[in-house]
Amino acid sequence: MRHLSVPSKKTASVREYLTTQGWLAEGYGIQSIGDNRAIPLNDKAPQSIKKYKQITLSPLSPPPKHWTERLDLELFTEYKEYWPMSHDQIGDIIILKLPSEIIDFGNTIGEAILQQFPNMRVVCADKGVTGKFRVRDLQILSSRNKQTTETIVRENGNEMIVNPSVAYYSPRLANERLLTVESAKKLKNRLGRPLDVCDPYAGVGPSLVTLLSEKGLTNKIYGSDLNPAAVPILKQNIGNHWAECRDARDLSKEHPQCADLLLVNLPHESINHLSKLIGLLKKNQETVIRGWAIIDNESIDTTKQKLEKILDEYIINDITISPSKSYSPKESYASFEISLTIN
Repeated sequence: MRHLSVPSKKTASVREYLTTQGWLAEGYGIQSIGDNRAIPLNDKAPQSIKKYKQITLSPLSPPPKHWTERLDLELFTEYKEYWPMSHDQIGDIIILKLPSEIIDFGNTIGEAILQQFPNMRVVCADKGVTGKFRVRDLQILSSRNKQTTETIVRENGNEMIVNPSVAYYSPRLANERLLTVESAKKLKNRLGRPLDVCDPYAGVGPSLVTLLSEKGLTNKIYGSDLNPAAVPILKQNIGNHWAECRDARDLSKEHPQCADLLLVNLPHESINHLSKLIGLLKKNQETVIRGWAIIDNESIDTTKQKLEKILDEYIINDITISPSKSYSPKESYASFEISLTIN
């Protein structure tokens, strides 16, 4: 096939010119030849195009746009309505939901996806969230080497270890973790010193990793989780700071009045647990509770009143509730922030 050899820096402009003239061979890739690029021409292209040399090369077909194009055509056609068109990516793991109709083709699907994404290591089928720790039941379909779901993720410029099959982690909450940093910075400025932070529902520590990445923002860190499988990973992620497997409701007995900033991320139970966590906050100064809860779309005012009732013996400086995304048709995932002084 004829190709037009052009300097690399001219590739985009020449390709656009060929397209407007109707001379570009659609469906074929542009090839690198030293410092030049070879753009494929169709049969309508003239033998001379400006000053550029024409060369003959074997055509380069572009890679499939979707992994399903790598499947056997007969197989794809037979089960066309069931192939998933989207997936989640956590580190070098791809996770997707497979209908029961195609679960038997799991290895074939995994291999096709690994071919499509050469930087990925493992492909898993998500069989749903199980148990009280909200852990994904993951079935490994195919892998390049180690058959493990432990991986490294990069979030907000930071690296951390996660394992979605043993401890809950959601990349979709990355922006919430940045908002926590902003809240912490404001509290630090008001107090005039780095913060002591307690996260009793830390999981593998994504919120703490994000806070620790801000130089001079934090002093002491206390991280715990009830899930014993999460704690070894948490310890790796937050280094020499305190991290143990504990029930958050009993933590104040071990570390009373330890925190300037308290994180409460157990969305279905955060508000109900709150009264058991107050003992973690320092006295005779401003402290901040930043938490997350699933609330009814019509009950933001009611939720605020409930928080005020739980905390009515303390000085409440401010309460804000901010729904951030839909959880169900009638409920939202919301953050709440409370500025509090305990005398």
